[in-house]
Amino acid sequence: MSNEFLFIVLIVGVGLMLILRRRGLVKLEDAKEALKSGAVLIDVRTQQEYLGGNVPGAINIPLDRVVTSVSKTYPDKGTVLLCYCASGMRSGSAVRMLKDAGYSGARNVGSHLRATKLVS
Repeated sequence: MSNEFLFIVLIVGVGLMLILRRRGLVKLEDAKEALKSGAVLIDVRTQQEYLGGNVPGAINIPLDRVVTSVSKTYPDKGTVLLCYCASGMRSGSAVRMLKDAGYSGARNVGSHLRATKLVS
């Protein structure tokens, strides 16, 4: 294979990854409105990551405990839950897990950087 072909495949792959990563993210405007209406902002990073810097008003529930902790604290399955992490990958997993547990209001904010825009 030529180097040009491999380069093109790499560029296309990275582009697809970026497009797919953006899919499924809640619009920031919608998330801001949800927060005004009482939505819960959840940081699914580790406690150490959370203590290193977090979005004001966010609660820390690490991914490995998200379903059990949310079900105890927020038994109403209609609660809007806005999840974020460092990159958006763990928060995407958290949203899938929460939706599988019946939380229809779970939404993926994405990265910590993106989540900071909710309060600025």
